[in-house]
Amino acid sequence: MKKNVLLLIAIVSVIVLNAQDASLVWSSQTMSWFGVDFTKTKVLGLEDSPHKIRDEFFKPWNDVTIDMDLTKMFGKNAVYKDPNGITKQNLARETETMNTGAEVEFTDEVIDSRIKEISTGSKKNGLGLIFIAESINKATGNGIFHVVFFDIATRKVVWHKKMTGKATGSNPKTAWGGAVKDVFNQIDKKEWKAWRKEANY
Repeated sequence: MKKNVLLLIAIVSVIVLNAQDASLVWSSQTMSWFGVDFTKTKVLGLEDSPHKIRDEFFKPWNDVTIDMDLTKMFGKNAVYKDPNGITKQNLARETETMNTGAEVEFTDEVIDSRIKEISTGSKKNGLGLIFIAESINKATGNGIFHVVFFDIATRKVVWHKKMTGKATGSNPKTAWGGAVKDVFNQIDKKEWKAWRKEANY
């Protein structure tokens, strides 16, 4: 009986701590957007070489957020955009495994590991946001992205959702940037309010 009570207390404590962590997503009045991470992405079905995809497509896919009003979308006083660090990491990724095999499914451990490795530039604390791209698949027309909010100071993930974005058009240089935009549009139209309700904040 005592063991059951202790277990229940431990479970409740974890739930409370997670809720406190998640509150940062909505309580923070500022946020930093660090871009889209393609360092572990499977890119399947594209006819272009892995080197071309990395060197010519990753940055344009990331740059679609330059003109987005993320401040309004996320209800913040300010959203700082600093994708320079992740852009450098994207351009330095290996290409041997980029388009081999099948789609992968990122575990929480993979997500946590990437958050610890990304460059946050001059930002040393506050709320951070990054998309970690799991796969780009021409056959399905879908891009799979992990939307990850994290505490910059501790590199702890505080809110994480897996989402699917639809490519737009046939030109790969722009189509998959469209998939990134689609995820943002879903967040703007529905998910942001749904997540806030889910977090009871």
